[in-house]
Amino acid sequence: MAIQPNQPQGIGGVLDTAFQLYKESLGAVWPISLLIAVMSLLPGLYFLFIGMSALDPQAIASGNMSFFRNMVVVVLITVLPSMWGASAMLLKQRAIGSDESMSTGEAFRVALVRLLPLIGATIVYGVAITLGSILLIVPGLILMLSLIMYMALVVFDTKGPIDAVVGSHKLVWGNWWRTCAVFTVTAILLFVLFIAVGFVVAIITPFAGMAADSLVAGMVVQLVLNAVVNILISPFTSAVMIALYWDLKLRKEGGDLAARVDALSAA
Repeated sequence: MAIQPNQPQGIGGVLDTAFQLYKESLGAVWPISLLIAVMSLLPGLYFLFIGMSALDPQAIASGNMSFFRNMVVVVLITVLPSMWGASAMLLKQRAIGSDESMSTGEAFRVALVRLLPLIGATIVYGVAITLGSILLIVPGLILMLSLIMYMALVVFDTKGPIDAVVGSHKLVWGNWWRTCAVFTVTAILLFVLFIAVGFVVAIITPFAGMAADSLVAGMVVQLVLNAVVNILISPFTSAVMIALYWDLKLRKEGGDLAARVDALSAA
């Protein structure tokens, strides 16, 4: 049964759709979420392996090329695979919500095809926010939200980098405050969850460190617990993005239809 709504919803309705999609899709997308969680562990493990001195502020300030080389490695082993996995999750969850058939392998295949445009759109998104923040803080914050749907437009609508960013602005503009409210509620829910996890980590880490007589053991415990949380969080944030994408598209299509009707009436 399809979860995708056929008419615009209120803020509560969008979140309810997201929760439904999360519940129905978690069993199917947890392997993808696990991959993303593993990718999130790699930077910490990498710097544990090469030594935390690689992050020494003095070495960074002096232009030590090893720092920049390490950053390139982190991007290659973490950011790109994570973006690929996040795109595959979006595709898989949307298929479930639309009651369509899509295997996990097919989701990764389609996501791989769209990875390069997604990287380009992410760069454009970052540049736009940076320029907006340099000019004034408020424009940067406005753009951060109005352009945030670029990933959905690349993955679902196969738009190019510029078209995706511009299309996101057109999609969100006019519903900026509604979009802000949805993401604010989501952020509050996730913040509460992170606080709870932080409390658990604070309790477990000292015991793990004493048991192994090693600070590294405590850090590994924290990394693993954070990964477990990411396995649960990633599908939810993805579901919120999809539910909001559905709602904004319905509102945009409804607005375009109303404009056409008004134009015909005026003629």
